[in-house]
Amino acid sequence: MTDATPPDANRDPERIEGRVAFAAAALELASQAQTALRLLSFDFDRAIYGDEAFVDQIKRLALSSERARIKVLINQPKAAMRGAHRFVELGRRLPSRIEFRELSEEQLVSERGDWLIADQRGLLERQDPAALAARLHREAPLEARAKAQRFDELWEQSIGCSEFRSLGL
Repeated sequence: MTDATPPDANRDPERIEGRVAFAAAALELASQAQTALRLLSFDFDRAIYGDEAFVDQIKRLALSSERARIKVLINQPKAAMRGAHRFVELGRRLPSRIEFRELSEEQLVSERGDWLIADQRGLLERQDPAALAARLHREAPLEARAKAQRFDELWEQSIGCSEFRSLGL
C-alpha cells in the first residue's frame, strides 16, 4: 500500500523549548529562505534577531536577488530599539530590501507572538514573547502560506516604523 497523503499532512511541527533553541530554529529558517522572509515579533529580541549569524543570513538573503524581500512587523518598537541592533543597522543600509513596520493600535493586543515565515514553506511560531515553547514547521507550505496571508493582512494595516529609520534620511 502506498502513502497518498499530501507531503505536509502527516508532519507534526517540532516542539522547540527555550530561547536558545528558538534562536537556533530562527537561524535555520533564515538560512533556508531563498526570496522572502516575513517576521512578526513582539519586541524584536536583540539576542535572537540581532545575533551576528542570524543577521549574516538576512544579509545573504537580501543581497541574493533583486526580488529578495525581508518584512519585519514589530509590536513594541520602542522596546526593540533599546541598545544597538545589527539587524536594524542592516535594514538602514538596505532599505529597498528590508522594511520595518509596526502594528496598528488595533493589532497590538491581538498579535503578541513571534512568527518567522521563510518563502511560504517554513514557519517558526510562538504564541507569546514570554513563552518558552514554540513550534517549528521546516517544510509545511499549507501552514506557512496561511500564516503568510495573515501576515500580509497585518502588513497592509500597519504603519511605518519611525524608530528604525536612520536620522538624516
